[in-house]
Amino acid sequence: MHIDYVHDNFQSVIPKFPKSQFDTLECTLEELAVLKLIYKNPSIKQTELVAETGKSLSTVKRIMESLQKKDYICRVNGKRYGKWEVLI
Repeated sequence: MHIDYVHDNFQSVIPKFPKSQFDTLECTLEELAVLKLIYKNPSIKQTELVAETGKSLSTVKRIMESLQKKDYICRVNGKRYGKWEVLI
């Protein structure tokens, strides 16, 4: 028995395109939840984020720092009376 093998039509184990696209965010689900809440209410406080997400204050602070490092959010007009701006 002989099977013809056509080299042009095989599927490689190595994908031609990466699984993540350029239009997707590299975020965890927690970060996406916080980002969505900030988008809805830019003047939201961290204590309100704690109440909405059910996470601890330290976790919310860590998530906010991570989002700032990734340049997804930034603080405008100061710490006390400022607002969050979503950059994406």
